[in-house]
Amino acid sequence: MKAKLLISAVATAIFTFSSTAVFAYAATQPASFRGSAAPAGAAVDQVIIVTDATRHVNVVGGSTVRFVVGDRSFSWSFQNGSAHVLPFDLGAVAPQGLLSHPVTAYVSDNPLYQST
Repeated sequence: MKAKLLISAVATAIFTFSSTAVFAYAATQPASFRGSAAPAGAAVDQVIIVTDATRHVNVVGGSTVRFVVGDRSFSWSFQNGSAHVLPFDLGAVAPQGLLSHPVTAYVSDNPLYQST
């Protein structure tokens, strides 16, 4: 019984530390890795509707995405197709006050930029 409790406590500590370390590193990753705002009317590769239930979004590096939140929207270019962008809070790049809750953006590397 004590061994199971110890293993559970150690596993929880490792998970907590690793999760915290990833988000701490994301804060030190250059903001330019996340991309930049796309001009109004720019062509987009994907449209993502963000609702109150949305907790994360998945996008591909090198793509431009329009995020629709209610009757408002913004477009973002994830230009770095092979930059290994760490997960970040979409609120960090969205217009001020657009998102009412945290939404984590997961950016996958674009297969076009991967070497074999």
